Amino acid sequence: MAELTAYEAGWRKVCEDLDDHPGIEVLQRHEGEFDTGLADAAAAWETLVHPQKVTAPAGLGQCQLRFHGLGRQWQTAAGGARVAGEFLVGHIGQAGLPAIEEIEPWGDDDEEFPASQLRVIDVHPYTGTGQIVGLRLLPGGGEPEIWWTDRQYGDWKLDIGYREYLNTLQTTKGAFMWQLLFTQAPLGEEEFASVRRRLEDMLEVLPALFPEHDYEPLRNRLAARLQGRCDM
Repeated sequence: MAELTAYEAGWRKVCEDLDDHPGIEVLQRHEGEFDTGLADAAAAWETLVHPQKVTAPAGLGQCQLRFHGLGRQWQTAAGGARVAGEFLVGHIGQAGLPAIEEIEPWGDDDEEFPASQLRVIDVHPYTGTGQIVGLRLLPGGGEPEIWWTDRQYGDWKLDIGYREYLNTLQTTKGAFMWQLLFTQAPLGEEEFASVRRRLEDMLEVLPALFPEHDYEPLRNRLAARLQGRCDM
């Protein structure tokens, strides 16, 4: 087996930290094969977007993953606030199309677009939430946007890029709904009350379980979002 890069090893550690933690119950493990065929990030990107010409995400070379799927479905052990999550990430050259037809943004500034513009980079195959995260390959060739879609809470554009998404996913371990911290979703409104509770529980429980991570930026972002600000 080829040697892992430091970044890939970091993702292995995310999984091991969940597997080995006495306060976490891992329900499902996904350990896809390791692909050395597209080791070059630029080549992987060209494979994904061909025959289109689309700008690659900033820093793609620093966050290249060669796994054919790496993920965990987990929940906190009994006692205290309940937090659960799931993620499945992998080789960007093999990011597929979502099984939906249209993206209907809730944000005022965005228009509907065909879901065929998305390439799925994170999904919940075991929990079956229906939530997906995709890179939007912009028709004009600009840097891809990150979109989160959900049957109940709609479709939202995130204000972070691909590398930032993966880095934050490592910190949150895929706790459900964390992505809405990076959208214009009105988290202070009643219809998002259950989302708000999930985020508050996440930011109470995860810092105690994983004190090596800094959760203060996420706390600050939640506070700002509850005040209706998106400037964090």
